Amino acid sequence: MLLKLDLQDGFEGDIVIIKINSKELYHKEGVKTELTLGYADSIEAEVPEGQCTVEVTLPEKGISESIHLKIMAPVYLGLSVLDGKIVHRLSNTFFAYL
Repeated sequence: MLLKLDLQDGFEGDIVIIKINSKELYHKEGVKTELTLGYADSIEAEVPEGQCTVEVTLPEKGISESIHLKIMAPVYLGLSVLDGKIVHRLSNTFFAYL
């Protein structure tokens, strides 16, 4: 099943590490939000139906978040940094950036 993660607002040249079900799938330096779009980067993964855990870490800022999902259909997960925390929003359709 498709799990698409969009890194959206609040990234400021950060190191970002993303693990899905404890497997590191993304480790990138210099992740920065394009302010006019509210978009920094994205990652797609195929995951089995059922429970899924997404771990997002910004080691230089000392913040992380674990997000527990139940995957029954394709999931689109938007991730942002707001007030020193990682926040997320779920959608059953892709995010559009204009």
